[in-house]
Amino acid sequence: MKIILGLLCLTPLISFADVCKTTKPINTDPYIADIGTRKVTFLAVDFKSNHCWAINEAGLTQRHGPYSSFKIPHTLIALETGAIKSIDERIEWDQQKYPAQDFWPATWKQSHTLASAFKHSAVWYYKALVPRVKPADYKKWLATFHYGNQTFTPGSNEFWLNNELQISPAEQVEFIACVLKNRCGVKANHFAIFESAALQETKNNLTLYAKTGSGPIDPNNNDGAFEGWYVGYIKDATGKPVAAFALYMEAESYSALKDYRKVFSLRLLSDLTLWSD
Repeated sequence: MKIILGLLCLTPLISFADVCKTTKPINTDPYIADIGTRKVTFLAVDFKSNHCWAINEAGLTQRHGPYSSFKIPHTLIALETGAIKSIDERIEWDQQKYPAQDFWPATWKQSHTLASAFKHSAVWYYKALVPRVKPADYKKWLATFHYGNQTFTPGSNEFWLNNELQISPAEQVEFIACVLKNRCGVKANHFAIFESAALQETKNNLTLYAKTGSGPIDPNNNDGAFEGWYVGYIKDATGKPVAAFALYMEAESYSALKDYRKVFSLRLLSDLTLWSD
């Protein structure tokens, strides 16, 4: 009975089959020169038809560390548990607890609100949230979201950065679809706060909400190959979900994916008529 209950708990509220009634590979011939040596896995769903498009279908179920794309569920968890209460909640940067590293951008080396921490992807701010969230609450929400392998070490403020927690591109899209379709247990006011932080841009009556994430493939070599994400969704002028997507990429360096992951995602979404350039 315990095994059966455990399996039930791991069954997604919204499965890949629910999200993607049909899946069609994207013809990558027009993009080959642009992609270059990068390795790309991509999945997008059109909510009007529940039709999906994919690049590297074999890689859709392969799990990777989420890095800062975890700021999407992490923000929702923090709001739901009361770890943070508003978009303007400020945490002072404690340089003793979170000393600046060589690779830190200048925007990290300061105190942040939720809005600015999400915008600038300030890792230390989200590390500071960990003591404010009970391990049981992390466990509960990772299970509720069916977020990848749902693995974490209680008290660790690195579990989304060190490949302990892992998620696949398909699971990223399933999670986004769950949040959009029934909020996955998240209260409406908390989701509204999250969207205020996650809003990227509005163009031609379409609004983009998304988050990047990246880390070195060799954790001891920040000058080597990197892997990264661009994960999010699009709404129309009425607030109705249009699409959800996840792009996972491997590149020879951080600079090779830093801007490209978003640029290429939006190019694909535009070519699929889910976004407007």
